[in-house]
Amino acid sequence: MSARGSLWLPLAVLLLLAAISYWLERSVQLSDLGNGSERKDPEGIMENFDALSTDATGRPHYRLTARKLKHFSEGKRTELESPRLVQFDDKTGEVSVVAQQATVSPDGHEVELRGNVHVVRAARAGQSDLSLKTARLLVFPKRNQLSAPGPVDISDANLNVHASAMEFDSKQRIIKLTGRVQARYTYGKS
Repeated sequence: MSARGSLWLPLAVLLLLAAISYWLERSVQLSDLGNGSERKDPEGIMENFDALSTDATGRPHYRLTARKLKHFSEGKRTELESPRLVQFDDKTGEVSVVAQQATVSPDGHEVELRGNVHVVRAARAGQSDLSLKTARLLVFPKRNQLSAPGPVDISDANLNVHASAMEFDSKQRIIKLTGRVQARYTYGKS
């Protein structure tokens, strides 16, 4: 499957989530309570969150939106309700990720997406759109890895794959599908 080049989607998502987790950590930091105690309720809440990252010339890199963003002083974690992330890239194509919830660890080393996680790489010249669906997706930006610990479905115009779990290491370019794996490849279909 990796020879087809169509599974670069997890790498793009991994890099994009690494950038977002770093950005969220820097932009959502709020002042400490000062008394050393930690609160269980959110320290900060933003509704209808919408952030656009651009380069120096103003070209958009990605847009992150969420119905609600919560930052907690307890553990310094960040939670997103109904997150939607769209990466804009002329080379790899547009990639979008939606889920019901997401949690970014305090250090940004882990991002957990939960509930109807759907990743789509838009169609581009020579390639159809690619879709990845799972209930839970763990992203480890510093390690360049991601994991779907439960069932995962990957499909494009010619390929349908279902597996019990998936791990992806972008440095080694290895996708490990485990459990009951079913794949169907239709040659020549467009």
